[in-house]
Amino acid sequence: MADTTTAARGADLRPADLAALRKHVVHTADGKLDATSTARPASVDAFATTADDVRRMIEQDLAAFVEQQVKKAPAGDVPAPVPVLIWAHGGLTDKAAGLRTAHHQTAWWKKNGVYPIHLVWESGLMTTLADVLSGRATGSRGFTDLTDRAVEAAARILGGRKFWDDMKLDSAAACLPALADGTQGGADVLAAALREYMTANQGAVELHIAGHSAGSIYHSHFVPRLFDGDDAVDHVASVTFLAPAVRVDTFEATLLPLAETGRIKDLAIFTMDETHEKRDNTGGVYRKSLLYLVSRAFEAERDAKILGLEEHLRRAGRTMGYLGDDPARLVLGPVARGRRSRTQATSHGAFDNDVETMMSLARRVLGVPDSDEPERLTVFPSRGRDVAVEPVRPPRPEPAGVRGATPRKLALCIGIDAYPKDPLNGCVADAEAWGEAFRGAGFEVESIRNADATRDVILRAMLDKVSAARDGDVVAIQFAGHGTFVPDLDGDETDAFGPSDEALCPVDFRDGSLIVDDDLGAIWDAIPDGVAVSLFFDSCHSGTVNRGLTRSQFAQKRIPAGAKPRMTVLDAAEEDAYRAQRAAALSDPFRRAAWARVVQVETDRAAEPPTPHEANREVLVSACQPDQVALETNGHGVFTTAALTVLGKSPDLSYREFVRAVSDIIDDDYEQRPLLSAAEDLGGRALLTSLRDAPTIAGPKAAHTDGRGSAAEVRTAAIVAILRATADLLEAGGADAP
Repeated sequence: MADTTTAARGADLRPADLAALRKHVVHTADGKLDATSTARPASVDAFATTADDVRRMIEQDLAAFVEQQVKKAPAGDVPAPVPVLIWAHGGLTDKAAGLRTAHHQTAWWKKNGVYPIHLVWESGLMTTLADVLSGRATGSRGFTDLTDRAVEAAARILGGRKFWDDMKLDSAAACLPALADGTQGGADVLAAALREYMTANQGAVELHIAGHSAGSIYHSHFVPRLFDGDDAVDHVASVTFLAPAVRVDTFEATLLPLAETGRIKDLAIFTMDETHEKRDNTGGVYRKSLLYLVSRAFEAERDAKILGLEEHLRRAGRTMGYLGDDPARLVLGPVARGRRSRTQATSHGAFDNDVETMMSLARRVLGVPDSDEPERLTVFPSRGRDVAVEPVRPPRPEPAGVRGATPRKLALCIGIDAYPKDPLNGCVADAEAWGEAFRGAGFEVESIRNADATRDVILRAMLDKVSAARDGDVVAIQFAGHGTFVPDLDGDETDAFGPSDEALCPVDFRDGSLIVDDDLGAIWDAIPDGVAVSLFFDSCHSGTVNRGLTRSQFAQKRIPAGAKPRMTVLDAAEEDAYRAQRAAALSDPFRRAAWARVVQVETDRAAEPPTPHEANREVLVSACQPDQVALETNGHGVFTTAALTVLGKSPDLSYREFVRAVSDIIDDDYEQRPLLSAAEDLGGRALLTSLRDAPTIAGPKAAHTDGRGSAAEVRTAAIVAILRATADLLEAGGADAP
């Protein structure tokens, strides 16, 4: 994305333009209105909306427009209600772009006899997504040739999920009724002013709602507020969504009941058909529409159903039951079907600038019938896009391996001793020893040590290693350092110990920068077909998606003399720092109430936690069982010492045989046995071999084993071991933003 300031992007909006927009724009930041404003803003940054401004907009500006329209009516005719169009833009649109859109549309709507009100709200997702797609994110390390799965992983683990949650929270916050302390959402002030005006001026206006992309999320919270209170509106004339990014469950919990009962008279969706959705591209990097990225990378669960995706709509029986009652309610483009159902948009970001789409919307708002009579409306003035995720390049084909090429062997070794508060002594030595072993087996080895081993660097290196691999390649990733557990922020961990996620500790973990099992699962899900990935993790809590030890249990563990545990526990402040980095900030009652509303209407997310799934692309060998502690002694990890001994003597073992052999030579004084997490066929393959090689099946039929074939094998499998966890990613695209 170009490094362009907000002021520069809005520089062509003159003070006179901004002053005129005060009659048509409700601007909120974090869901709230401003305390003060100026009648003639000198710049975009100076543009503000107060509660008094909103009330003035309805009581004076709208009222004056209605009076003008009544005067235009033929003498003796009963004036028709004046249409009021309330527009919400997408989530990748900043303040300047939102004001430019309002400036571009306002004169056109008014020429056609419609009074427009634009909800302009701010989101940081645009910059975050651009950084992810360009490979920058928070570090300097770039990616290799990214597959769509790798883009999805990057979008999730490098900040997209947090900013999407923030955006949803801001939209819900804008629509919150006043709390006990008087704090009120800015759009709720608008809803109250409209209800009051319409009660006092029966039949003077009719309300129409439209939103592009994430604007549908905003309106899912806003429209229900129009029906609250003693002065509730009788009905909303129409709701029209363009490429909506709202979840199907949110839509069905908020707007669909209003449409089914006739309180929303007409509800329609304009979006691309599945073929064009998958032909779209985001920034020339992601080879699908941005809605797929929302579904697979930004939402809480994998493949969350999104209203604007045709393939998701087909599985939404209740929604399709409503839309199917009238063919005009679902417009899958590009298509020209009558005068009210036309769109030529072929990218996610094009709908709000496509002439056919906007003219169809205007005809619906103005009640123009599907007929061949001459066009009486002023044609929508198309323009170039203000907002785009740069650089926009032609979409590339999905990278593919070259069959017959010599398989490559790629290794990444990570060791961290230099933790500021609780240093270790053998992790760097472990990484060096693993590196030598890998080199001896023909691997190209990359190493990350101590201060360099931050969360961002580690995750980007892992994703880079995985996304660089091609069919037939072998990838090995080793980690030695602290492990811990953190509060589960997704609601996908509900074991007997309480909601928590496993975590590896980068060197900067006490600032909240932890690597949870969900992060790793996102990366493992990006493993290309035909690539063999082996993971050797010498730390606590590296083997399962379930919490193995509580604080008190860890404190009661017997640590042999001379040994040191590779496990640490976060204090309350560090857990708060973790939450702040990973999830929408809930720092005050207003934001907590908004987030409660978001979660309340995401019913599929809350219905039941997703079932953890077995590893199907990677093999993970962990240093210990989930209820044990990984130890180091004599300058190395106990697991690493045993593992490299076995690897040096018997490199041709299967993974199951390897784990058994490692377990057999670990001293019984150490209450530590390695754990294998792998799909059945992968567990029986020979160590560090290409998937092109013939498998070596050995051992019992089991996905997880402690190496001794004991009853613990059954228990461990029941605990569902796998670092991959729930990586909620998905595919996506679109040149513009939700």
